[in-house]
Amino acid sequence: MPKPYDDAMKRLVAGSPRDFLTWILPAVQYKELLPHELHIEHVYADGLVRASLNGQELLAHFEFQSSYDPRMSERLLEYNVLASRQYGYLPVYSCVIYLKDCGEVPRPPFIRRLPSGEETVRLNFGVIELHKITAEDLEGTGLVGLAPLLPLTKNGARREVVDRMISSLLDAEQTQSLWVGYALAAKVMKSDLKWLKWRFAMLSDFLRDSPVYQEVLEEGMERGLERGLERGLERGREEELQRQRQAVIDIAQERFPDVAEQVKNLSGRIHDPSLLMRLIVKIGIAHGVEEVRELLEALEKIDSNGH
Repeated sequence: MPKPYDDAMKRLVAGSPRDFLTWILPAVQYKELLPHELHIEHVYADGLVRASLNGQELLAHFEFQSSYDPRMSERLLEYNVLASRQYGYLPVYSCVIYLKDCGEVPRPPFIRRLPSGEETVRLNFGVIELHKITAEDLEGTGLVGLAPLLPLTKNGARREVVDRMISSLLDAEQTQSLWVGYALAAKVMKSDLKWLKWRFAMLSDFLRDSPVYQEVLEEGMERGLERGLERGLERGREEELQRQRQAVIDIAQERFPDVAEQVKNLSGRIHDPSLLMRLIVKIGIAHGVEEVRELLEALEKIDSNGH
């Protein structure tokens, strides 16, 4: 599977292995996350988990796919056999999760036969197609670790779904997965990227504390907000301030156009990043224009005192 999905999905499973295991095999008990590299031939799985069922150990193997591959069944068989061999020939359950609509994908079981018709290999495996699952059904699992996948569901490319994704991950303190959720949302919300950028701009300073931040930038998974953040880090404090000013202006223009000009004028005079971030967050969650006016008045006083 080509990047950028590849590394992102590995990280997602690594962050919530128990949730992914429960998703595909509800009856089993999670034991530990295993390295995704299968040393024989240096094959890499997207996720590998040790678990147990009825007191006996097994492995759960995940593969994420973003394009049609007629040989997907054979690939699963290869990973399945290599994983079993590497871990003492434990039984392995493989599951492929399609991130996009890939058409008529290979279905289980995979059967290999001799020219005589005699069956030599049979592999049963799981298939999950996110575009056929509603956001509500995925949320209904109660597995917060799956939340970054919500934008890829049948009706998931919507603002309200992204808001619910953000809230659930923040409540569960899984901020490391927010960047993955943003990157996936950006893939399917191309006509609403402006809103998506300012929605995450509200969280930018908070998210940059996540250890995933620099890795996400290096992978090039995001081409808008995060690229601006990177330039800000490289070019200094003033450009970072300008990015914050533009973010708060965009939010004000969309939510409270009556005070957008006042927000623009005030933000241009603020040179304290913490005040600008406060303005971004408060306008983003404000319930009405009067609440915003009171905030602007308070910040006007702070800015005046600071000068």
